[in-house]
Amino acid sequence: MKLWIKLALVIFVITNVVIEIVLFVVKPQVKEHLISLLGEKLKSTAAASAVAISGDEFKKLNFSDPSIINHPAYLHIKNQLSKTKFNLGLKEDIYTLTLINNNTALFGVTTNPKSYSGDTLHLQNNIPREALIESYSRNKCIYTKLYDDQYGTWISGMAPILDSYGKVVGVVQVDNSLRTVQASLSQIDKSILIIQLLFIPVTILLSITIGMYFTKPIKEAKKRIDKISSGDYSENVNINARGEIKEILSSTENLRITILAQQEKIFTTLFELRNAKQKAEASSRMKGEFLALISHEIRTPLNIILGNLEVLKYEFEGEKLMEVEEITDSVKLGSLRLIRTVEMIVLYSELASGSYIKTEKIVNVNNLFFSLVDNYKKIADEKGLQLNSDCMATTGVIKADERLLGESLTQLIDNAVKFSTGGSITFCIAKKNEGIKILIMDNGIGISKNFMTDLFKPFRQEDMSIARQFEGNGLGLAIVKKCCELSGFELKIESEKNKGTTVEVYIPKEKLFNA
Repeated sequence: MKLWIKLALVIFVITNVVIEIVLFVVKPQVKEHLISLLGEKLKSTAAASAVAISGDEFKKLNFSDPSIINHPAYLHIKNQLSKTKFNLGLKEDIYTLTLINNNTALFGVTTNPKSYSGDTLHLQNNIPREALIESYSRNKCIYTKLYDDQYGTWISGMAPILDSYGKVVGVVQVDNSLRTVQASLSQIDKSILIIQLLFIPVTILLSITIGMYFTKPIKEAKKRIDKISSGDYSENVNINARGEIKEILSSTENLRITILAQQEKIFTTLFELRNAKQKAEASSRMKGEFLALISHEIRTPLNIILGNLEVLKYEFEGEKLMEVEEITDSVKLGSLRLIRTVEMIVLYSELASGSYIKTEKIVNVNNLFFSLVDNYKKIADEKGLQLNSDCMATTGVIKADERLLGESLTQLIDNAVKFSTGGSITFCIAKKNEGIKILIMDNGIGISKNFMTDLFKPFRQEDMSIARQFEGNGLGLAIVKKCCELSGFELKIESEKNKGTTVEVYIPKEKLFNA
C-alpha cells in the first residue's frame, strides 16, 4: 500500500475519531437541551391553559361529585383545554389537579374523551410531587425532569389556576410521555447521522490531499534510500529544497556516508569475530578433550589396580587374607571414590556447558528408584538406619533421559544416607497435580538457613573445613539441579538444622508415558 494512502487513512480515522468524541460530548448536552425545550414548551402550554380558566368558576366545582362532568362550567373548561390540545397537536392529556395534601392530588377537568372526575392521584415520585407543591405554594409555572410514576415515564409542565384574589385554586398539568420524548431524540439522532454522512466525503478528500502533500518529499528520500539499499553508494545529484524536504534529503546523504564508514568497521569486526570464534571453538574442544583424557588416564590405571587387587587376594588365605583385605578394601574404596569424582566432574562440565546430548526413552521410575535404594541397604544397616520404601501410589512410567534421572536419584539417596546418623529414611513415589513426585525424607543433620542460598553451587559444602565429618566434593546437589532442569523436572528442598531434610522431585504430567 502506498505511503500517501496509509497517511490518508490515518488522517481519515483520526478525523472521524475526533468527530465521534465531539459528538459523544455534544450529544448528551443537545439531548438535555431538547428536554429543557420540551419542558419549557409544556410549561408555556400549561400557563396558557391556566390563564384561560376562570379560577372563581373552577373553585366552585366539586370534583368529588361524579355528576360534575355535566356541569356547564366543567364542560366549558374541558372545551378550552381540548382546543389547546388540538391546536398544539399534543398526544397526551391536559388536565387539572387540586392538591389535597403533600402526597395526594385530585383529578379535575381532563381532555380524555371519556369524561371523569374525582380520581385520586397518589404522588409516588418526589419530582412531580415537589413540582406540584412548588407551583401551589409559590404561584409559579414550572416543568419537571423525566420521572417515573405508576402510569409510566413522563416530563410535565405545570401552571397555577388563580381566582380573582390571586389565590391558587388548582394546577393545570401538561405531560409528554417517554415515547414522545424519544421520538424527538430520534429526530436529533437522525440529523446528527446525516451530518456524519455528509462529513465522510469531506474527510476523505481532506485526508487524501494532506497525505499526498506530506509524502511528496518522502518519495525523493525513498528513491535515495532504495538506491543505497541496492548497494549503490555513489553521490547524489543536488536538489534545490527547503525546510523539511531539505532535512530529509540531508539525512539521506548522511546515511549514505555513515554506511560507507560503518562498512569498513563491520568488515574489521567480522574478521576479529571469526578469529575469536575459532579460538573459542578450539578452547572448547581442548576442554572436552582434556576432560576425556583425564577421565581415561585416571580410570584406566585405577581399573588395572582394582583388577590386580582382586587377583592378589587369591594368593592369600586365612588370617593373612583378612590382613590383605583390610588394605585392598581401603585402596578399592579410594579408587572407586576417585573414579566417581572424575565422572561427576565430567558430567557437571557437560551439563554446565550445554554440551550434554539428552537421549529420552521409556523409564519405569519405580523400578529405577527402588533398585537404587536397595544399593544402600548394607550401608544403612551398618549405620543403624531404617529404610522405608513402601510408599508407591503410581505406576511411574515416564519418558526421560535415564542417565540424568538415575544420577539425580543416586545423588539424593546418597546424601540422605550419608548425612543421617540414625533414625529412618523414607522413600516415596506419589501422585501430584496429574504428575508424580519422588520424595526422600530423612531426619539427619539437616541444612542451616544460611547455607540454603549456596545449596546448588558446585564444589560447596556447609562444612568446608579439612576436619569435616562428612566426605564429598560438593558437586552432588549442583548436578541434581542441572539434571532436573535439563529433564524438565522441578526440584524442591526443605530442611531444618538437626531435624532433617525433605527433597521432592516433581515430574509434570507432560513427561508421563501413556501406553
